[in-house]
Amino acid sequence: MKFSTKFFVFLFYAINLIAQEVYLRLTDYAGGKTNLVIEPFNVQGTPDYVTKIKNIESIIKFDLDYSLYFEIHSDTSALVAGNPKKSGVIVKASGKEPNLTITLIDFETKQKIGEFTSPLAGELRHYAHTISDKIIEIITGEKGISTTKIVFSYRTGTGKELAMIDYDGYNFTPLTKNNNFNLFPCWAPDGTRILYSTYIRDRLNLNLLDLNQRTLTIISTHAGLNYAPDWSPDGTKIALTLTKDGNAEIYLLDLESKQLYRLTNNKAIDCSPVFSPNSREIAFVSDRSGMPQIYIMDIYGTNVRRLTFHGDYNTSPAWSPRGDLIAYVSRQSNYSQQICVTDPNDFQPIQLTFEGNNEEPSWSPDGLHIVFISNRTGQYELWTMNWDGTRQRKLTQGIVAYAPDWSPFFK
Repeated sequence: MKFSTKFFVFLFYAINLIAQEVYLRLTDYAGGKTNLVIEPFNVQGTPDYVTKIKNIESIIKFDLDYSLYFEIHSDTSALVAGNPKKSGVIVKASGKEPNLTITLIDFETKQKIGEFTSPLAGELRHYAHTISDKIIEIITGEKGISTTKIVFSYRTGTGKELAMIDYDGYNFTPLTKNNNFNLFPCWAPDGTRILYSTYIRDRLNLNLLDLNQRTLTIISTHAGLNYAPDWSPDGTKIALTLTKDGNAEIYLLDLESKQLYRLTNNKAIDCSPVFSPNSREIAFVSDRSGMPQIYIMDIYGTNVRRLTFHGDYNTSPAWSPRGDLIAYVSRQSNYSQQICVTDPNDFQPIQLTFEGNNEEPSWSPDGLHIVFISNRTGQYELWTMNWDGTRQRKLTQGIVAYAPDWSPFFK
């Protein structure tokens, strides 16, 4: 079949138009921002109380700025200059010890759009994060991530233990102290349990830690390796990698019936399964094409298609909670490992990291942020960034960290 020169010109422009549309859609991912003026908090009470409120004010400002929903301003003059609609929200805080009242006012109409009062109680940072999330939900209708946490594995002198921190890097909390190798932590959708793998004698077992009851349940003890688990969004199933038959394959475990279903069956290594947000598909890594690439299949193991064709070594898929992006790790021509995002149809990946090695991405539950590990400062530590690669920030100090997993929204 012959094609005319006009056809190739048309094809060239069509391909470039698709790439531009995908890029524009990705770069507009978070949508427009709401102008937000946070006035100095005005409270009455003891010096200790006033100091605590000032700290809370600082935390709330960080939370709201980090959320990507707002453009933060120090006063209302910014809402007038260059803003024909004079649109925005004013955040006021007042109160008398121990209460703090937050009032939200629409700048244009001068109408109150929300107000709530809460006594200062409990851990200060959690108190501040809770207020931030209330403000976000009142203004945007979306849930905030300020009270979310990140679980991860970290190196100790005798192995690797599990710990969790607040989303902003504070409140380091150890979860295991068994002097073993505890790997691949994964939050349950309800936020009360964590799956992870631990070496027991000659095998890597899959365990379930209940954070409320502080109990441990063994989930999978097949011969060989039981690892890299991922929960279905409804919490009824687990996708995991097993080597019980001599080769790494992907299985589906029904938690109620305890039935195990094999999803892949070939000589290649198939591992690292992750559910799509609608539970209909699973992304995974396979070297069936010769080198590791990312594939997608339905939850029955059928309709397999290769996702990544850019680069010869792609691993660690992470499906955005919004469903329209997949983050993954791609080896570059200089052999560094870098995080990219792509449309689930792999129109055109966008590289997000460039310095050092950056691996193991995990999305925040709002789909606007990514936690990952990077060795750009000499050792692997936890970092976060916006979904588009901007505002990369180190969370940990002096802890060699691996395999972070961002929690769901807590109820």
